[in-house]
Amino acid sequence: MPSSHSQFMWFFSVYSFLFLYLRMHQTNNARFLDLLWRHVLSICLVTVALLVSYSRPISEFFLIRDTSLIPNILWFEYTVTRAEARNRQRKLGTKLQ
Repeated sequence: MPSSHSQFMWFFSVYSFLFLYLRMHQTNNARFLDLLWRHVLSICLVTVALLVSYSRPISEFFLIRDTSLIPNILWFEYTVTRAEARNRQRKLGTKLQ
Protein backbone atom coordinates (compact mmCIF):
# COMPACT_ATOMS: atom_id res chain seq x y z
CA MET A 1 0.00 0.00 0.00
CA PRO A 2 1.41 3.37 -0.88
CA SER A 3 1.55 5.88 1.92
CA SER A 4 -0.97 8.67 2.13
CA HIS A 5 1.76 11.14 1.17
CA SER A 6 2.42 9.27 -2.06
CA GLN A 7 -1.27 8.90 -2.84
CA PHE A 8 -1.87 12.60 -2.33
CA MET A 9 1.11 13.64 -4.42
CA TRP A 10 0.04 11.41 -7.31
CA PHE A 11 -3.53 12.67 -7.06
CA PHE A 12 -2.32 16.28 -7.07
CA SER A 13 0.08 15.65 -9.96
CA VAL A 14 -2.46 13.89 -12.15
CA TYR A 15 -5.17 16.44 -11.35
CA SER A 16 -2.83 19.34 -12.15
CA PHE A 17 -1.58 17.61 -15.29
CA LEU A 18 -5.12 17.09 -16.55
CA PHE A 19 -6.05 20.65 -15.63
CA LEU A 20 -3.06 22.05 -17.53
CA TYR A 21 -3.66 20.02 -20.66
CA LEU A 22 -7.44 19.67 -20.80
CA ARG A 23 -8.84 22.81 -19.18
CA MET A 24 -6.17 25.20 -20.40
CA HIS A 25 -6.20 24.01 -24.01
CA GLN A 26 -6.05 27.35 -25.81
CA THR A 27 -3.11 26.31 -27.96
CA ASN A 28 -4.12 28.25 -31.07
CA ASN A 29 -3.21 31.63 -29.56
CA ALA A 30 -0.74 30.47 -26.90
CA ARG A 31 2.74 31.85 -26.95
CA PHE A 32 5.86 29.72 -26.86
CA LEU A 33 6.58 30.68 -23.23
CA ASP A 34 3.07 29.63 -22.17
CA LEU A 35 3.50 26.22 -23.77
CA LEU A 36 6.98 25.85 -22.31
CA TRP A 37 5.69 26.82 -18.85
CA ARG A 38 2.96 24.16 -19.11
CA HIS A 39 5.42 21.42 -20.09
CA VAL A 40 7.99 22.37 -17.45
CA LEU A 41 5.35 22.52 -14.73
CA SER A 42 3.94 19.11 -15.64
CA ILE A 43 7.42 17.56 -15.67
CA CYS A 44 8.15 19.10 -12.26
CA LEU A 45 4.88 17.77 -10.83
CA VAL A 46 5.56 14.23 -12.01
CA THR A 47 9.14 14.43 -10.76
CA VAL A 48 8.04 15.54 -7.30
CA ALA A 49 5.46 12.74 -7.16
CA LEU A 50 8.11 10.20 -8.14
CA LEU A 51 10.52 11.52 -5.51
CA VAL A 52 7.88 11.31 -2.78
CA SER A 53 6.94 7.78 -3.84
CA TYR A 54 10.58 6.76 -3.89
CA SER A 55 11.42 8.35 -0.54
CA ARG A 56 8.65 6.62 1.42
CA PRO A 57 10.03 3.02 1.34
CA ILE A 58 13.58 4.22 1.92
CA SER A 59 12.65 5.21 5.44
CA GLU A 60 12.99 2.01 7.48
CA PHE A 61 10.16 3.00 9.80
CA PHE A 62 7.59 2.76 7.04
CA LEU A 63 9.10 -0.32 5.46
CA ILE A 64 9.24 -2.36 8.67
CA ARG A 65 5.91 -1.19 10.00
CA ASP A 66 4.04 -1.78 6.75
CA THR A 67 5.52 -5.18 5.93
CA SER A 68 5.72 -6.76 9.39
CA LEU A 69 1.99 -7.57 9.46
CA ILE A 70 1.83 -9.35 6.11
CA PRO A 71 2.53 -12.88 7.47
CA ASN A 72 -0.13 -12.37 10.14
CA ILE A 73 -2.69 -11.30 7.56
CA LEU A 74 -1.84 -14.26 5.32
CA TRP A 75 -2.17 -16.68 8.26
CA PHE A 76 -5.54 -15.18 9.21
CA GLU A 77 -6.83 -15.51 5.64
CA TYR A 78 -5.61 -19.10 5.46
CA THR A 79 -7.27 -20.18 8.71
CA VAL A 80 -10.55 -18.42 7.93
CA THR A 81 -10.71 -19.92 4.45
CA ARG A 82 -9.93 -23.37 5.80
CA ALA A 83 -12.59 -23.10 8.50
CA GLU A 84 -15.11 -21.88 5.93
CA ALA A 85 -14.35 -24.85 3.67
CA ARG A 86 -14.79 -27.25 6.60
CA ASN A 87 -18.14 -25.69 7.50
CA ARG A 88 -19.33 -26.00 3.91
CA GLN A 89 -18.33 -29.64 3.77
CA ARG A 90 -20.23 -30.34 7.01
CA LYS A 91 -23.35 -28.62 5.71
CA LEU A 92 -23.19 -30.44 2.38
CA GLY A 93 -22.55 -33.74 4.15
CA THR A 94 -25.60 -33.39 6.41
CA LYS A 95 -27.91 -32.37 3.57
CA LEU A 96 -26.93 -35.36 1.42
CA GLN A 97 -27.77 -37.96 4.10
